[in-house]
Amino acid sequence: MSDKVAKVISTELLENKDARWINLVKITYEDQNGQVRTWEGTRRPTRPKTSAVDAVQMLAVRELPTGAELLLEKQFRAPAGKLVVEFPAGLVDEGETVEEAALRELREETGYVGEVVHERAGQRPMFWSSPASSSSTTFMIQLKVDATKAENQTPKPKLEDGEFIECFWVPFKDLYEECRRLEAKGFAIDGKLGAFAEGLEAAKIWKI
Repeated sequence: MSDKVAKVISTELLENKDARWINLVKITYEDQNGQVRTWEGTRRPTRPKTSAVDAVQMLAVRELPTGAELLLEKQFRAPAGKLVVEFPAGLVDEGETVEEAALRELREETGYVGEVVHERAGQRPMFWSSPASSSSTTFMIQLKVDATKAENQTPKPKLEDGEFIECFWVPFKDLYEECRRLEAKGFAIDGKLGAFAEGLEAAKIWKI
């Protein structure tokens, strides 16, 4: 990643007709007492008709003799105005399954080739990214990255114009402390990653 730091130059209101990725909507609903109320939120106009979710998050793991490691990214996010530490993720394209989207996005963003770890039983849960303000939904897809495969020795991402992503591995056992360390250095921690790290830490504290 370049040593040059990205920065926000300006922020202005955007009309929905000019928005490509997110629309602001006014929602009218009836509460439990029968009173009609309104709410403001956002929705993605890009969700494929064949998909239950807008996007996928990838929990990509490699197993080493020293223990399991988690693949993370550092990427500038304009709304945060900071480099954000997050899971690899991406939108689902029309006509592809969420598993196909996860494998494609992993290859494009990180260069790594993964294998889907199938659910133990039943349907994987759908996550609402920010239900108080957005209808955006996602699945967490678990992927195994085989460190012994030739294509995973020197991975080469295929980033789109305007994408600047730095990938790095963190041991599971160090994830919580690494998030704290990176935040102290000025990085923003994505909420989904933060909740995952907090869950791992809670499991240690409560000996679950």
